[in-house]
Amino acid sequence: MKTGNPLNFPSDPKWYADPEAHLFHHTGANKTQNYWIYPTYSAAYESQTFFDAFSSPDLVTWTKYPRILDITRIPWSTNRAAWAPSVARRRVQPLASQSPAARANSAKPNPNSQTEEEERGEEWKYYMYFSTGDGTGIGVAQSSTNTPSGPFEDALGEPLVNGTVLGAEAIDAQIFVDKDSDTGEETGRVWLYFGGWGHAVVVEVDADSMVALKGEFVEITPPDYVEGPWVFRRGEVYYFMYSVGGWGDNSYGVSYVTGSSPTGPFTSTPTKILQGDDRVGTSTGHNSVLTVGDEYYIVYHRRYLNDTERDHRVVCIDRMEFDALGNILPVKITVEGVDARPL
Repeated sequence: MKTGNPLNFPSDPKWYADPEAHLFHHTGANKTQNYWIYPTYSAAYESQTFFDAFSSPDLVTWTKYPRILDITRIPWSTNRAAWAPSVARRRVQPLASQSPAARANSAKPNPNSQTEEEERGEEWKYYMYFSTGDGTGIGVAQSSTNTPSGPFEDALGEPLVNGTVLGAEAIDAQIFVDKDSDTGEETGRVWLYFGGWGHAVVVEVDADSMVALKGEFVEITPPDYVEGPWVFRRGEVYYFMYSVGGWGDNSYGVSYVTGSSPTGPFTSTPTKILQGDDRVGTSTGHNSVLTVGDEYYIVYHRRYLNDTERDHRVVCIDRMEFDALGNILPVKITVEGVDARPL
């Protein structure tokens, strides 16, 4: 069975964009492992006042969790333009505060193993980073149920990032929890990437609280950068993916550069790996990467052929592969999607 593209979200309409994909399990009484996608509701800015989430046990059948964060309940929000949520989980006792012996005992070879997590009795807190008000700021919210389904509530009463920084509009947050390339265990360092208006910025996040910044903002803008940063680690290489072109037309796509640390320096020559296909779909961009074992999937939004409505964007998934040198190969976008992947 194939997933199909776009993904079959149980929602009417199905207009969503900027999807972030994860493999999470519920904490508390329900420890069912699921794929999760956190998108932007693609509509007029005035209607973008909330975030929905979707979960699936196999990438085919999806459950909707409506309004997991309502920005109209956040005093500092302008009650419009809720964009690009990013979700991370942290142990109830953060790794950075554990003793060296405890950290060594918690190391595991497979970070996606639900069984090993349950055997260690781990509980997690979930945090969402989001932009609102077309650049007003980036906020952070915490799940009140310690589950990835929320609901999430504003954690600070003010933005975590307040307005433009180093030329970067405060939109399109990605929270990146660094992990050891051998064990898959968290390194104790967390980074926040964001930026519109052609500038990309990174800043370290306090790994214990997850609601405070540490260190300085660093501009890391690569060539042709527009928006939508996404960083992931494969071995000792950090891949910095980002959207290029115009989000409303078929110039929209995804390029990447690489570096040896979360803050670079990154290579100066980008490679474009995602773009529209006049036989399949157009305006492909604002991606995330889902890693399942040794397999990689790119999750992104695109438009139907010949559909010119500004907000008619849908979420899709396709395989992402590498050559022997670690270069990402050009992605073939499909109508079929990928094979079902039951957990």
